[in-house]
Amino acid sequence: MIVWRPQKTKNQSQGERTMRYETWLVAVVAALGTIPVVYAHHAASASFITNETIEIEGRVDEFLFKNPHVNILLTVTGDDGAETQWMATAPATAPFRRWGWTEDTIQEGQYLRLHGNPSRNGRPMILLEGSAFRAGEDVVLELNPDGSVIGPVVGGAPLERRIADALPLTLGDGRPNLTGTWLGGDPGSTGRTPPPLNEAGRALQDAFDASTDPAFTECQEPGLVRTVMTIHSTEIEQHDDHVVVQYEGGGEGRVIYTDGRGPETNEHTRLGHGTARYEDGALVIETTQLLSRLSSLNGGMLSDQTRTVETYRRADDPERGPLLEMSIVITDPVYLEEPWEMGWQKPYATDRYEFTGVDCRVPFQASN
Repeated sequence: MIVWRPQKTKNQSQGERTMRYETWLVAVVAALGTIPVVYAHHAASASFITNETIEIEGRVDEFLFKNPHVNILLTVTGDDGAETQWMATAPATAPFRRWGWTEDTIQEGQYLRLHGNPSRNGRPMILLEGSAFRAGEDVVLELNPDGSVIGPVVGGAPLERRIADALPLTLGDGRPNLTGTWLGGDPGSTGRTPPPLNEAGRALQDAFDASTDPAFTECQEPGLVRTVMTIHSTEIEQHDDHVVVQYEGGGEGRVIYTDGRGPETNEHTRLGHGTARYEDGALVIETTQLLSRLSSLNGGMLSDQTRTVETYRRADDPERGPLLEMSIVITDPVYLEEPWEMGWQKPYATDRYEFTGVDCRVPFQASN
């Protein structure tokens, strides 16, 4: 185990083809047995040595309780007296909020000892794994300036969700009532399945290197499929002629009209042009004019000929209360051999819930 210790100084102050949920759930449960749950926006094993652990100690320069994942920036002083700023990257805010963490859990000027995985390419970075936090391990320890341990850094009271007694299934005009914030953060509710790649798609996937994912190396904003399939919370507003869908993970939003209007230009964008309609008690959104983008942190490139159909409906449960169910069907004649179906369920946020915001940081460069 490699340990970097801080210099001992005084502490410094500071509709279309969709599956019904019952059928989809069976497929999802089977698939989840082989798909790892990852909260960050990059594939951890591609950028970090996940079977090796190190410890670093340093003074906190900045604590970023933001998405796409929580970061701690700290100054580490080596035995030779040289100071290096490190980045500790952790899961997104959704699970931390469930564990009782807030933006005030860690303060600038604190001394910390962090236990995690080292970077594969020598960058001054360390991965704080979500599995370690969930297991109750002492991933983050607070120190005195002399290096003695004060104790583990833990959150306060965990965020609890009160189940709504009732939420009307429909609006006054008969449309399904989908308005509100629908909470993410529960890995068991997101059913991501492998893409049915054709020969061209498999060739791209074989050459894919997750450590070069632009969402990680350049903070490139993700495409529609990656955005819609976020594990984060989703907010929907319903208006007379349009709906607004916002996503906590990337901080972006979409305005989709329900009056049949077409696109103003032929321009392709990462979220494309969507049209919406209400059908059979659900909101159906069809989207085209998408830029070519990776569909997930594990690759799965989709072309600019991709078309998606999202279906949002209520799927309330006696034990979990009001639920929003989303299924998405993705067709791509360039990289998929057949339509690709995925989905999720998210519970209603009974209490006021504010998105934590976004502050993406590119990886630190390799040490000299």
